Amino acid sequence: MARCSTKLRIRCCLALLTAVPLWGQLESLMLGERLVYRAGFRLLAAGETVMETSARVSAEGDTLLHVTARTRTDPFFDALYPIDDHIQLWLEPGSGALRRMVRDINEGRFHRRDSSWVDGAQMVLYARGDTLQLAGPIFDPIGAIYHLRSLDLVVGDTIRLTIFDGRRLRPIAVRVSGPVMKASPAGTFECLALLPASLDERQLTKAGDLLRLWVSNDARRLPVRIEQRASFGLLVLRLLSVSP
Repeated sequence: MARCSTKLRIRCCLALLTAVPLWGQLESLMLGERLVYRAGFRLLAAGETVMETSARVSAEGDTLLHVTARTRTDPFFDALYPIDDHIQLWLEPGSGALRRMVRDINEGRFHRRDSSWVDGAQMVLYARGDTLQLAGPIFDPIGAIYHLRSLDLVVGDTIRLTIFDGRRLRPIAVRVSGPVMKASPAGTFECLALLPASLDERQLTKAGDLLRLWVSNDARRLPVRIEQRASFGLLVLRLLSVSP
């Protein structure tokens, strides 16, 4: 019995030692973080967005970064244009690259439920009945935020990414600009602006404008403000709180 117990202790110690580098990568991608945003159009508050991260073990035994993003409109706005979007992501802990995405989108009378996943060994994306060969890692729009936050951002740099929006793959270039001061309900921050541009001569959104992101110019790179032109106006997310 003593011999078995010793072997078990050794195995446990080895498992913990081999897990340290992976958990270090997860922590660099804000493991356990909860971001709360006020969502609205210009000065009109419409609802709330919550983004949370945790660690999850995949069916293949990999430890991945699990991100949930939930956007819901306030009761008043529900009468005009109700939104209840729930997105789940499973991302590579070291890079934020997409492994799996599940979306439940409910906006007005529009409803869509779909899922996508990446076979990293074969470099293949399975999405909405299609099979797409990949040339490298891909990022969904939310996962791209976590990826960009993990980088050593330098003003003037341009970062190239391939974005998967649930329908198609899009090459983009993100330019780093700033610093600039940005106010939010959580406070006023010195920020770097991350400005994406399309590389395939197509608009990034149907409305023709681009998503813009401002992250705090410090070690945490908190997403302080997120903007995107939608068909019904300029959607703005302002950081309300962050924990821990």
